[in-house]
Amino acid sequence: MIAAYALLLLIGVLMLPLRIEELLHLLAARQSSFAGFLNWLPKAPGSAPLSNLLQAPFILVLGVSRLGARLPSLLFGLGNCYLFLRLAKSVRLRQPYMALAVFLLLPTQYWAATQGLPFEQALFLLLLATLIFLQLIRTPTVKLAAWYAAALTLCLYTERLSFLPSIGYLLFLFAFVNRSHERRVIWFLLPATAAPVLLFVPYYLWARPLVSAIWLSAPLPPGTPSSIYLQALLDFAGDSFEAYVLSVLLVVGLFAGVWGLFRVTPGTPPLRIPPTELTRKIAIFCLFGGALSTVSVVLVLDIWNGYPFHSSQVLWAMPAIVTLTFVALDRAPEIYKRPLSWAVMILLCLIPDARYCITPTEDLRSEAALVSPELYGDSCVVFVSERLSRNLFLLFDPDLRTKECGNFFHHRIVLASHAYVTPFQQEDAESFFRGLDFKEFKRIRSGGGQIVVMVGPSETGSATPPASPPAAASFPSTPPTPR
Repeated sequence: MIAAYALLLLIGVLMLPLRIEELLHLLAARQSSFAGFLNWLPKAPGSAPLSNLLQAPFILVLGVSRLGARLPSLLFGLGNCYLFLRLAKSVRLRQPYMALAVFLLLPTQYWAATQGLPFEQALFLLLLATLIFLQLIRTPTVKLAAWYAAALTLCLYTERLSFLPSIGYLLFLFAFVNRSHERRVIWFLLPATAAPVLLFVPYYLWARPLVSAIWLSAPLPPGTPSSIYLQALLDFAGDSFEAYVLSVLLVVGLFAGVWGLFRVTPGTPPLRIPPTELTRKIAIFCLFGGALSTVSVVLVLDIWNGYPFHSSQVLWAMPAIVTLTFVALDRAPEIYKRPLSWAVMILLCLIPDARYCITPTEDLRSEAALVSPELYGDSCVVFVSERLSRNLFLLFDPDLRTKECGNFFHHRIVLASHAYVTPFQQEDAESFFRGLDFKEFKRIRSGGGQIVVMVGPSETGSATPPASPPAAASFPSTPPTPR
């Protein structure tokens, strides 16, 4: 399964162009000095440095390439294959390999494993922490508690939201505080869960005032509902029709897995439950708490900050959700346990995955390659949408640095816009130059963005503007600066 999954990941890694989110992440490794690397880390909202530190050697060796940026995610994705199987066997699922197949092919999980972002690394650390947690509730020791705290600390320093399931694990364990063994476990878990937060506070206090106010974020797809709850309902496990059906099945499976978990046959004393079975049920109940706390906190944070919901925010709940779904299927009537049931779920995952691999996305590399051929004669380039756009284009064509507009005395202006430039920003830039009596000469759409060539009044309609600029007296002494 690991070999087959590696092949599927390679298809996505090598087929899909690097997205702007990935480029912004790897820009840290492209800084000219270690001080520049450290200064870049806190620019992203919600940043954590561990994934940048791990990705940097791959970028330095393999360059700004699809494999160089995504190889860490691919390797951690394969590691997650093993760790989730351990999780499925820890709670004694009857079909652990079917659960593993569904988990690996989930649209959200497959997307994370084929992107040069910190999600798979954080998920690996979360699965490791979850396995330690399950061992800790069986045999609480100081050593296990220390390993659990270390894993959660690494989660926070890789992706902050990956820490959220541990909150639910601890809170839902309090439901069994009347039992002496669980009380002992809680005393071990309390410091092990609180210590990572305290260890993350110094980085948070240092990074918070350094967050960039002009950080780029992906625009919402057309037709996205304004309600955060509808966004969560429609985007829980992807953004296609099949993913919507899968989302409903997973949500139902999450609650069905915990429904009747501690129900005892009438007339049978609760103490008759074998200790190993009781520990298993407590583990499943705590996994349910981890999934519930993750989704709840994400929704609260999105509402508080005004952010849109994205399925990657609840990736950390997916191991528990898939596990509980298969716990529910283990108790379902025999008709639901047939291979056809597993095949339906896997098919609902494969269709969005295939669509994701073949759907055109932003391709800044191909767009940047089209800018230089337009810069001939008396011309210069303007990177639309603030300074980060400049960094992105220079990543693929450093020579554009010498051709950037220092003034607007040129006869030919090339506006370079990437896929995250909004229609308002594009119109604002074009209207500014139209106000300086420039006319649109050419518009090239590529890689989700566009390149607009605008020429001055004396060159409108001419394919080759003259090499020498006109007298400076014909222009204002201090031209305005476009936004």
